[in-house]
Amino acid sequence: MAEEQPIGSILLADCGTVITRAVLLEQVAGRYRFVAHGEALTTTEYPWADVSEGIRHAAEQIEEVTGRRFFEADGDIILPELSGRRGVDIFAATASASQPLEVVLGGLVRDLSLASIQRAAAGTYSLVKAVICRDSSESVNEENIIRTILETTPDVVCLAGGTEGGASAPVLELVNTVTLACSLMDPGVRPQLLYAGNSRLRRQVAKAVKGQAELRVADNVRPALTVENPFSAQAELDALYIQKKMGLMPGIETVSGWCSTPLTPTASAFSRVIHYLWHLGDPTRGVLGIDVGAANTTVVAVFGGLPFLTIHGGVGSAFGGKELLERKGEEAITRWIPASISGKEVFGILANKEMHPASIYQETRELWVEQAVIREAIRAAMELARPGWRTGEAQPYPHLMPLCETIVLSGGALTHAPRPGHVVLMILDALEPIGIATLVLDVHGMIPALGKVATIKPLAMVEVLDSGALVNLATLIVPVGQARRGDLVLRVNVAYDDGSNYDVDVHYGDLEVLPLLPGQEAVLTLRPERNFDVGLGGPGKSGKRRVSGGLAGLIIDARGRPLRLPRQPELRHAQLRQWLWDVGG
Repeated sequence: MAEEQPIGSILLADCGTVITRAVLLEQVAGRYRFVAHGEALTTTEYPWADVSEGIRHAAEQIEEVTGRRFFEADGDIILPELSGRRGVDIFAATASASQPLEVVLGGLVRDLSLASIQRAAAGTYSLVKAVICRDSSESVNEENIIRTILETTPDVVCLAGGTEGGASAPVLELVNTVTLACSLMDPGVRPQLLYAGNSRLRRQVAKAVKGQAELRVADNVRPALTVENPFSAQAELDALYIQKKMGLMPGIETVSGWCSTPLTPTASAFSRVIHYLWHLGDPTRGVLGIDVGAANTTVVAVFGGLPFLTIHGGVGSAFGGKELLERKGEEAITRWIPASISGKEVFGILANKEMHPASIYQETRELWVEQAVIREAIRAAMELARPGWRTGEAQPYPHLMPLCETIVLSGGALTHAPRPGHVVLMILDALEPIGIATLVLDVHGMIPALGKVATIKPLAMVEVLDSGALVNLATLIVPVGQARRGDLVLRVNVAYDDGSNYDVDVHYGDLEVLPLLPGQEAVLTLRPERNFDVGLGGPGKSGKRRVSGGLAGLIIDARGRPLRLPRQPELRHAQLRQWLWDVGG
């Protein structure tokens, strides 16, 4: 048997909508370590129109730092590594720069099969062009369905309906209508049909389609009234996205030729790392990952070992702000800005950002607008994601966030924020977490790369994570309960490892920041009032917890859940400025 080729160096790339990142991992003293990273503009558009150029530009930054040489004179990558630090043993890539998969969704009941297929599509880079629902609350006739498909010309039509052994005639009627619409289209633009309904009808569905469209089949997304299974449909949509969209990126043939394994969507690789991190912690709690990209906001939640991936497409730190403004109203954005600002000014800032997505804000007001959009982008993604979560023990308060032991943050708009406190405050406002949680920051944008390397060399991912690839941002303590502003809700004793300690009384409405530097540890003794819960077993339960320091320290958020902002603009602006001051922003 041939010996496995040793892998001493790995170059990873992630091609985002605006920024392409490259990461170099190497074996140092027998263990894989993060060595360097580089960033460059993604080059899918004019004047380059070649995604491989952005990878070269990012890798050249690593060459300058390390003295390595990755490419031949003709621009081709050197594989495997040669003497003199030339080339690397493995190259792999992820991407989210391509256009989303355009889909039309169809189901029988809005709150059952249709909701499930919508959540399945939300776990992929998909743009929902239209929704077809055949429940009794709407009169959707055959003509309207056909017109919808002909006008939207989607890449895929996803159909669901019927529990296992359930409805059959309405499902087949929907399939026949969609098939008729496909037959009226030119063969070159006909959508593929993904069937994810009652599995007992698969043979009849195949017979009904009769070659009028390419048929793919997934497991029933709603096998029972109280059971949802989006994972098989997500996998099929991911495969279609890779085939129909990623495969069309300019220069992708060159990148694919370099890769040791096929390209992977960025969100799938991100999800893999969050899933791994869950296995390292308390199984009764969840792990949450938030990746705010330029054009997409990704949420990955893991509860009970099950990963739930949601991509809010078209809304990120650079794109989609105008859409949020129009859909939710200007108050949704301006309520997070600590100064008076008009909707017209906000629109202008967002329009300029979409025209120049790689630009850096020059004025504080522009920064406030960006951070307000990030809050609302995360909130919108969470609204889409949470109905599909199965949280188990981690959900003591159904109207609030589940208990999450770790919250992982990624994305250039977060990692490049002026101060760590800005990131903490954005996440506290957007997610409204509860209990005790650790915020972890992906400062080098490495998580998608590590998720990809896990499919090639799992040990490399594990050892790089263990070596501190992610940075502790803060430890959060968030008591849950109701009180009047100023009432005592929590007593905290902080005992540092050097023997020093001090006590803090926390009052309702406070946002306390206590010193706990990176690398420091302390034991917290938490004594909540009897009607307040800090995640130690219920209201009034006291206890101790060892915590680690972070860039922003130890933060106690007693502002209440759900978070309420003052209605009067002057009071709200003063309160927002105070919170910024509290977190060092």
